[in-house]
Amino acid sequence: MTEDQKTIQELREQILVLQQQLDWFKRQLFGKKGEQFQHPDLFGDPEAGKPAPSSEDESPEEGDAANAKKNRPGKKRNTRAAALPKDLPLRTEVIDPEEVLRDPAAWRLIDEDPREWLEKDPGYFYLIRKIYRTYVPLNDPVEGKALTAPAPPTIIENGFWGPGLLSEVLCNRFLYHLPYDRQQKLYSNRFGIHLPKQTMSDAALKVADQLGLLTTLMKRDMLACGYIRADETEARYLDSNEPGGSSTGRFWLYKALSGNVLFDWQLDRKHHHLFDWLGPDFQGILGSDAYEAYPKYCLAQRLKGKVAKRAACLAHIRRKYETALKQKPHLAAWYLKIFGQIYQIEATLKEMKADEQIKVRYRRRYSLPLLKLIHRANQHLRDRKAALPAGRLGQAISYTLNQWEEVLTYIDHGQVEIDNNGVERDVRPVAIGRKNYLFVGSPEAGDRSAVLYSLLISARHHGVDPEAYLREVIERLPGCGSNEAALRELLPENWAAAHKSDQNNLSDQQQAVA
Repeated sequence: MTEDQKTIQELREQILVLQQQLDWFKRQLFGKKGEQFQHPDLFGDPEAGKPAPSSEDESPEEGDAANAKKNRPGKKRNTRAAALPKDLPLRTEVIDPEEVLRDPAAWRLIDEDPREWLEKDPGYFYLIRKIYRTYVPLNDPVEGKALTAPAPPTIIENGFWGPGLLSEVLCNRFLYHLPYDRQQKLYSNRFGIHLPKQTMSDAALKVADQLGLLTTLMKRDMLACGYIRADETEARYLDSNEPGGSSTGRFWLYKALSGNVLFDWQLDRKHHHLFDWLGPDFQGILGSDAYEAYPKYCLAQRLKGKVAKRAACLAHIRRKYETALKQKPHLAAWYLKIFGQIYQIEATLKEMKADEQIKVRYRRRYSLPLLKLIHRANQHLRDRKAALPAGRLGQAISYTLNQWEEVLTYIDHGQVEIDNNGVERDVRPVAIGRKNYLFVGSPEAGDRSAVLYSLLISARHHGVDPEAYLREVIERLPGCGSNEAALRELLPENWAAAHKSDQNNLSDQQQAVA
């Protein structure tokens, strides 16, 4: 490579770093001041409603300059109305106060306040216009109190996007791995509607801030359930303070027996994040791989008098022996055959839909002898040095022997899974997503992403459409306030149970009619 080529390459790298830093500062500037700036695509024209300057307050020179600037030909502002097709369907609804509806003849209409939202159902966009009308009593129009029906609170104050559109954009991003810029092109090409990617990002942050109320309740329930599976995965995030403008953070995952999954965003893999999340009072079983943080937490809890055990992941253990197939094909194949028999027992229990007591009896009778056989073989090969400690098989043997007590945990606890594959599957949206959108936008954006991942993946585990779930949550959550009973109705498991009940009732009615 010539000196000129080296110089060009260095300059390209510097441009990339500077561009990343500029993008980060833009997010800091406009993201933090979003409510003050009032992005035109999400909140309307920021100049609307401002009083015009009085001619008495300006000097002649200032007035002439202002008039010249006003009359100067230039490009018109692209308001949200101009970005929509002219033939977009419109659904209009008139909202009157309850007092007026009870006695319409006693009131006189004096004003109307139309409000519009861009909404989307599968396959098409439309506008919703709600007209809030104001009335005064006919018998006292001057002194009488004017009445206007109160507008319900929305998840984004003065937001222009409806719950259906918001839920689709967020599901596209966090379940189906579509970056915001691709969604912007998709909506423009398919529907002729311009939805700015920055508006999508702003909306995600504001919605996630509100949905944190639900994940707080989910965490409280999860810590009380007595069995949690945990894992973690990395994700890159933009940070101008790091070389290259980015660094690596971690999503820590926690999964409960109910099927709920909670993501916790942290900037590194340090042990204290696990300790902080689980807290000092957790008691029960922690299913995990052999990463040091997990056994250390369980040991710390036992030293404090708490009942805390770790359940090892047999899938991780089995993979260790699988990697030894090339070096020790006959021995590794024997181990894999035994593991296959153990997993076949679990498949039988699942097919039987066995309860916890039956699982314990079945595992003790059939699985435990096979595990003991593996243990004796490991001890024999280790004592006779038949497998090099540094070799693949030697590493697999050491990995198994070092956590043997944790391997046996699932035998005596019917609620415990044989491995951690369930929570590892929940990592996939993050793993696939980072290949598409590459970076989490900022360290703070990771927390909001964790909230949305938690709710959407939990809803999917409960067998309901995550987009339908999120749409109803966006509609109903602002009206819940601090009412815990109302908030609990929106937790994924509770919403799924009610939704499935409604579906079953509808099916029964349809069959009765047929």
